[in-house]
Amino acid sequence: MTDIRHIAADSCNYTNFDAVIVGSGPSGSIVARTLAEKGCDVAVLEYGGLVSPGAVLGPHQAAYSKALTCNGPADGNPWTASCVGGGMPFYNAITFRYRQADLSASQYLTTDMEIDWPITLQDLEHCYSEIEHLLEISGANGFPSYPASPRGLMLSNAMQELSIRSKSIPLAIRPPGTNKGCINCSACDELVCPTDARASVLARNILDDSALPGTISVLYGCFVNRIEMRNDGQAEALECYVPLSSELTRIPVEKVIVCANAIQSAALMLRSKSGHAPKGIGNESGLVGRGVSFKISGYSVGYMEPTDRGSGAFAPHWGPHATVYTDEFYEHNDVPCRFGGLIYEANFPSPDKNVGVVRLHYIAGEEPWSHNRVLLDEAVDQYGIPYIRFEYRNSENDRARMNFLADRADDILRHLGACRIDREPSFHGKGSSHLHGTMRAGCDPRTSVVDSCGRVHGFTNIHVMDGSVMNFAGNSNPTHTIMANARRMAMSLK
Repeated sequence: MTDIRHIAADSCNYTNFDAVIVGSGPSGSIVARTLAEKGCDVAVLEYGGLVSPGAVLGPHQAAYSKALTCNGPADGNPWTASCVGGGMPFYNAITFRYRQADLSASQYLTTDMEIDWPITLQDLEHCYSEIEHLLEISGANGFPSYPASPRGLMLSNAMQELSIRSKSIPLAIRPPGTNKGCINCSACDELVCPTDARASVLARNILDDSALPGTISVLYGCFVNRIEMRNDGQAEALECYVPLSSELTRIPVEKVIVCANAIQSAALMLRSKSGHAPKGIGNESGLVGRGVSFKISGYSVGYMEPTDRGSGAFAPHWGPHATVYTDEFYEHNDVPCRFGGLIYEANFPSPDKNVGVVRLHYIAGEEPWSHNRVLLDEAVDQYGIPYIRFEYRNSENDRARMNFLADRADDILRHLGACRIDREPSFHGKGSSHLHGTMRAGCDPRTSVVDSCGRVHGFTNIHVMDGSVMNFAGNSNPTHTIMANARRMAMSLK
């Protein structure tokens, strides 16, 4: 059985591990499982602790540091979620596969950075199927599709009347009426599922090593501050800060795999300066942290006519955040750059807040530009660790693409009978739960930080296997692809 404990309560011999993984989120957990399947003994280091059923994301994350943004204040979000399992305990379980266009977006977009991934969709196919089986994703591998919510049915009908294709969203949630299925206890977003109907790395036993030839040890409560180097330029140890004891702990490594999220992974590399890496690990060409992508997205809220109180829009919402979507404008000649994204149902996290409204989300991957980046500031936090700073702005193309999707979402709400439509304010430059692109993948060290298998150029025992290696962020929710790609890279490790 996997050993999960606070690092301050641990007395293990750190030299017994074949690999040490930084981060226990979707990528770090699937990497740990993949290596344990190969007989490796693996340690997973996590800053945050275990979360309780029903915990809410906002209050949970309030304890963790913010990032500085271009406006100066520390109001940016450099995390998905800080806990064992990363963002998965709180996510909305939307699990799309990417498309080949997401991996070869240069046919639509042009920037000053490498956009295309160094792999094809076929390289991910087998790992996608394995993740779908592990997470029990609806509509895949024989698992039943998730039924549409009342608002989802309304939206699906409105889309079809507008000749817009509607589809069921693939969800990592067991449907109601199935074994251990959803009981519709709340509006399922930004809170920990109390029944485990929604998949997470713990709810689906991704970190469970009981049937594996190797072992997984999860040590939480430690912040990995830097990677220490040997004289030959290879990683020797991890310097970790333990807030509980205000002590530094040194963990030797044979192999280190960084899966801390695209912001934290880049920051760790930038903090890890040495004589061998004076600008930080992998940063010889100044690319670490550049090309950060938060996804471009927005929400339109339609307020329904009071005379329509008999419709599903006037009931609270319990159940998944979203059940219905359209990909009509994913690749479409009418979209600016001919490259759009998704529009889908997006219920508010509080059931009662949905009364009288229908809400739509539109999402796409933004153009990766080198001026969008993650840096370390001179100011330090209470633990003496430099604040992370974002420099980020959207391009004219991104704004045009997003406005197009917003207009189409408004068309759907208007056809549904909305008497008023509001667009929620956007805070793209302050981070998001979708983090990509700061450790770019490719063959050429002059234009990339890691190779196609996640190994940092110029280093034999330092790897990165999270969303930071995604050259283009993709036009849909990334968790499924982050996990599939991490498993693909971990399978290549010798």
